[in-house]
Amino acid sequence: MLKLTWFSLKNRSAIVIMCLLISALGVYAGQRLPMEFLPSIDNPMVTVTTLADGMDSETMTDTITAPMEQDLRNIKGVDTVTSVSGQGISRIDLTFDMDSDMKEAATEVERKTNNFPLPEGVNKPYVIQLNTSMIPIMDLTLNKDGAFTTEDYKRIEEEVIPQLESVEGVSDVALYGKATREITLQLDSSKLLEKKVAAPQIMAAFQGKDVSLPAGDVTLENKTNTLRVVGEMKDLEAWKNVAVAPGVLLKDVAELKDEQSLESFTHVDGKDAMYLSVTKEASANAVQIGDDVREKMKEINKQYGDSFKLNVFYATSDSVYDSVMSMAKEVALGALFASVVILLFLRHFKSTVIAVISIPLSICLTLFLLHQSGITLNVLTLGGLAVAVGRLVDDSIVVIENIFRRLQTGERSKELIVDSVREVAKAITSSTITTIAVFLPVGLVEGALGVFFLPFALTMVYSLLASLLVALTVVPLMSYKMLKNVKEHTAKPPRRYLNILNWSLNHKWIVSGICIMLFAGSIALYVVMPAGSMASADESMVNVSLEYPEDTSLDTVKSGTYKLEEYINNSDDVTASYSQVGVSSEMAQWGAAQGNNIARLVAKMKKGADTEKFVEEIKALQKDYAPATISAGMASMMGGSSDAISLNITAEKQEDLAPMAEKLTADLKDVKGLENVQSNNEDLKNEWILNIDQVKAQAAGLTPAEVAQQVRGLTGKSPVGQITIDGIKLPVMMSYDLSDVKNRDDLLKTTILSPINGPLALKDVADLELQPAKSQIFRKDGKEYLQVTATITDQNVKKVNADVATILKGIEKPAGVSVALGGVGEEMNEQFMDLFLTMGAAILIVYLIMVITFGQARAPFAILFSLPFAAVGAVLALVITRIPVDISSLIGALMLIGIVVTNAIVFIDRVQQQREKGLSVRESILEAGSTRLRPILMTAVATICAMLPLMFGEESGSLVSKSLAIVVIGGLSVSTLLTLVVVPVIYEMLANIGNLFRRKKRKQAEKAA
Repeated sequence: MLKLTWFSLKNRSAIVIMCLLISALGVYAGQRLPMEFLPSIDNPMVTVTTLADGMDSETMTDTITAPMEQDLRNIKGVDTVTSVSGQGISRIDLTFDMDSDMKEAATEVERKTNNFPLPEGVNKPYVIQLNTSMIPIMDLTLNKDGAFTTEDYKRIEEEVIPQLESVEGVSDVALYGKATREITLQLDSSKLLEKKVAAPQIMAAFQGKDVSLPAGDVTLENKTNTLRVVGEMKDLEAWKNVAVAPGVLLKDVAELKDEQSLESFTHVDGKDAMYLSVTKEASANAVQIGDDVREKMKEINKQYGDSFKLNVFYATSDSVYDSVMSMAKEVALGALFASVVILLFLRHFKSTVIAVISIPLSICLTLFLLHQSGITLNVLTLGGLAVAVGRLVDDSIVVIENIFRRLQTGERSKELIVDSVREVAKAITSSTITTIAVFLPVGLVEGALGVFFLPFALTMVYSLLASLLVALTVVPLMSYKMLKNVKEHTAKPPRRYLNILNWSLNHKWIVSGICIMLFAGSIALYVVMPAGSMASADESMVNVSLEYPEDTSLDTVKSGTYKLEEYINNSDDVTASYSQVGVSSEMAQWGAAQGNNIARLVAKMKKGADTEKFVEEIKALQKDYAPATISAGMASMMGGSSDAISLNITAEKQEDLAPMAEKLTADLKDVKGLENVQSNNEDLKNEWILNIDQVKAQAAGLTPAEVAQQVRGLTGKSPVGQITIDGIKLPVMMSYDLSDVKNRDDLLKTTILSPINGPLALKDVADLELQPAKSQIFRKDGKEYLQVTATITDQNVKKVNADVATILKGIEKPAGVSVALGGVGEEMNEQFMDLFLTMGAAILIVYLIMVITFGQARAPFAILFSLPFAAVGAVLALVITRIPVDISSLIGALMLIGIVVTNAIVFIDRVQQQREKGLSVRESILEAGSTRLRPILMTAVATICAMLPLMFGEESGSLVSKSLAIVVIGGLSVSTLLTLVVVPVIYEMLANIGNLFRRKKRKQAEKAA
């Protein structure tokens, strides 16, 4: 390391040029780094969503979900296969191993699903593999006075969306709330019965009338050309006069219309509208894209303003900018606070400038390395800088303090500068490497947390290595050039501290006992402390869900949704709202399809609004919307941890599932901190069973399958052909006018066609009865299970989890029944366990590095005793601030392992140097305490003050949050104070034990001689 110092002193011009180059590269990289909220991370899951209108959950399971699961299970890397089948929806989630290539996995899943044989009339499955870059950066609304026309839809799809997609960095623009133009053919059941006509006859009438078919080659007039048969009916009037039976025209039994059809219903601010979601390419600059999209919107509104208008409903790019700028401000404030601390300690302006220069240089070099590593500028990378900024000056502080102290008692020379660096070089190198080493076991953290952790860890590593390089090169050079006339001064020894240290060394067992009690007390306190999941809420947005029973009509769901929407829009705290009802193929493409019984609403809140109060007000409306269930909460900015808990029940005997689900649901309703406790077994949708009389059906020339096919046409839309209008081929969708069908008897009177008897009433071949049926069927790895879910409202997730675990432990389960805890509780436990394992590995790595550095095991072992005191401070800080333990605070504890040993290393390294000079253990300790007290306090206070902006700043909704800062500040504060006393005590105890063993060996050797 001293070679670097000599090089810098001998090549001053080169070092100056290198500093200027690093600064320029850092500024360039900072401007070029893509800005986004979160790094691009693949979710190790592929979702397959299949829509089949009118198909019940059991049929969906038997014909689509189960066989597709079996087909997909054998794909390489698949860990678990879970699915849910509902009314008209099948969703299969394939979870892959963390080391799987998700792009290849998604391609293989898509290949399999494309080759899967689907029942007739079922749409092609949608395959989606999500990652964080697919989170929409902007949500736009399309508004218009009056209804959208066919021409509007055409312009939007063919002109507006391509213009938005042409913006550099935009990956996709999804359109929601779009209507499709189709020809509706509505049959009148009473007229069909009167005219003795059935639906199959009408379907047959549409076949072969609107065609354009090749008919081979023909030679005419000595020339051979192809022949095409064209038969077109130019308008609807011609179709209405088509004969469907002898003497019966289509218009006699049905109504034919050219209409717009909606899959789902979208409202913005209480009015019909369309919704556009803009997603960006991976690693593209979210803020720049947001600005470019706004510019493009101005052009579009200028071009189409007379027809419709584009508005920004919500721009996550704005949140990205605010979050990144907020974190950058905290970095700047942290650097300022650290500078003030150094100035107060050294009371020398030039020395302060020299020490502080390491901050901008280290940050510039870090930004350049991040750019070269392909890492974006996000809250995690900036959070790493915010956490590291106090630590960036530590090495420089130790170097400049030692140089400054030596200059006060000696003449300035290159040799003095190098010798001053030599005294602390091993200590600062060892402390920096140990701080970096705590991030080496990051691979032990599995799942999204481990991937999120990587950019944070790399930022810390790059910045700390840069600060060490600056401390060994730039700081000595600047000291030599700027500190020319340092006044001679003999520092007074810190008598009070030395008296305390001397007393502690004379009363080792008292000090040790107090420390053991403090550590044991902190562990006991941690056990009873509340623990929660990582905060990731965006207070500017509130998500509201309105879920009705499965058998609720779509009109009822729409009515309730629009009533709740009106309440939301009347709130003074809401600036805009959005709602969606119904199954949408666009939603299915993103793996987010929902049933027709569920409505989703979003409220955009005013800045400064009391979002929590608004959420409680929405929840309080529950009784006004019974039997629907209302759920409300702040939108998640990370798309990670939710506030839901789930219990998955499996059984060898299927009949054991429902009783266990009912029992668990009843018990969980008594748990404080849980709301909306429900089981998917409760949500049964009654199902009409049409029992075919096989004898009567056979006599009429019908099979049950043929009856089912005809009945399906009675209850839903059926495609019957195409009609060309104005050169556009439009699908014809046939349905029955069921406005007169009010009860069971009315349905049985509807007409079907018999090949023998012609039109006949359904009741002539079948009977109808009502039976309960499952609304949703859950499966995991091929086995059906039931799920009990609840929402955690208590901040102390650990306590709620413990109460649930107690219930699970005490409940009696029949043989073969098992219950697994899932949701936020399981996720939190797994993440906590991963981080504790990482901490254990980090401690071993830190110890190994110190053993290598010091060349012995005893001194590093004494240094490790600074870690328990960090735990004492961290726990006390969380208790005082009343903040629950979460992932962010545990990451702070992991960082403390590297940070707190720095002070102990600086102290013990000086002790070792003095012992090598021949001083006794006690004399070495007291001299080290006198010499190293100031740099230790300076580095600790500088680090703590640099963390204050993060502690008092706004929550960033990420791994780097207030709780991390609180843990680091509390742990470092207590650890520093105790390290200055306890580590020397432990060191002398170990040294005395070593001396005792050496004396025993000497005596044994003398006796043997």
